Amino acid sequence: MYEMWAEHDPAVSPPAVVWHVVAKDDASSSLCGRFLEPSQRVMPSLETPAAGTPDRYCDPCLLTVRSAIAATSR
Repeated sequence: MYEMWAEHDPAVSPPAVVWHVVAKDDASSSLCGRFLEPSQRVMPSLETPAAGTPDRYCDPCLLTVRSAIAATSR
């Protein structure tokens, strides 16, 4: 089982959130291999999203998910 993990993306300005895919039983690293520090996790508010700051998704994480889904549907 997997879940999404949000963290601030330091590569963009203004600050934005980037989402990674992590295993529920081991959230220490994402599917892209990035080490995720629990203190850096962001919990975006659904009630008051920041205007003009769209969420970004980690392409390597999503490509891994896509490949796994494609392999199971063959």
